[in-house]
Amino acid sequence: MIQTGSVTATPRIRRSTFKPAWWLPGGHLQTLYATYLKHSPPLKLETEAFELPDGDCTRGFWRLPRNPDRPLVILLPGLEGDAQSPYIRSLADRLGCLGYEILILPFRGTRSNPNRRRESYHAGWTADLDWVVECYARREPAGTLAVIGFSLGGNMLLRWLASASGAARVRQAIGVSIPFDLACVAHRMGHGAARFYQSVLVRELRRAARGQMARFGHPTLAHAQLRKLRTFLEFDGRYVAPLYGFRDAEDYYKQTNSRAILDQIRTPTLLLQSLDDPIIPGSCLPQDSEWSASTVVEWSPSGGHVGFISGRRPFSGHAWLDERILEALGTSLGVPGSPA
Repeated sequence: MIQTGSVTATPRIRRSTFKPAWWLPGGHLQTLYATYLKHSPPLKLETEAFELPDGDCTRGFWRLPRNPDRPLVILLPGLEGDAQSPYIRSLADRLGCLGYEILILPFRGTRSNPNRRRESYHAGWTADLDWVVECYARREPAGTLAVIGFSLGGNMLLRWLASASGAARVRQAIGVSIPFDLACVAHRMGHGAARFYQSVLVRELRRAARGQMARFGHPTLAHAQLRKLRTFLEFDGRYVAPLYGFRDAEDYYKQTNSRAILDQIRTPTLLLQSLDDPIIPGSCLPQDSEWSASTVVEWSPSGGHVGFISGRRPFSGHAWLDERILEALGTSLGVPGSPA
């Protein structure tokens, strides 16, 4: 767990400058506002289907207008997220207006990214990102690349950074509200207000699973049984684990969490985490000694889950999270040029 007293002792772990809006106290209000009320402009998108080595495909969504001669920023949404998720739309618009090239890459098998196989994705699924980065490297051998992952997309990003050779091509990685310790998070989701978020997210997972099972079936689970899965532990143990060859939910979490390999990351990485995240409790965060020397961790006492809303006027929140990401990319990549 990140401790306030460790900031001076460990320079790469520091307190965030974020100051929450006075009218959004606490992680729940920060999370709910960012999810349902935050202004997120519509995006003009161009879809590209990437044919994968395993015979499947995944779709990426390019923000229009394109800026192919500028630095590319790949955005990885969280659990069941896509190009329409408010936090993705907001950031993609800001980045695109500065002139960055933007590619939104949802997990395959999600609503906007149907695939051809029974298997779609899990928390440690890194092959698709690896392939897309390889495709980019062939197209733009001298291109500049950054990758930003949110929530479960951030967990996948960190695993990829720690294990894939393609990570060497990334100039800057950024992770936001990451569930580093999947088992810890799953066990705590059954308590308190976190049960609300678990209910919403598991319902989305069941919806996606119904579609996959209607097309491909499942090795052990029947449709009637799917309806009874109400928690992450139940869903991951009964649906995910058998589908991908894990023994059970605990084995799945052990093999796909990012916490176990944080010290192997060599890419410059910025992590933005809130201690009042209603989905990821502070007790589930890594210890100071677990981070690699290439990682900067900025923790905030408040901010919620992919929230970080500031501002003085009620219902006119300011997206501090977007501003911090723009600042970090400007430092590492340089502001690319004229707005687009």
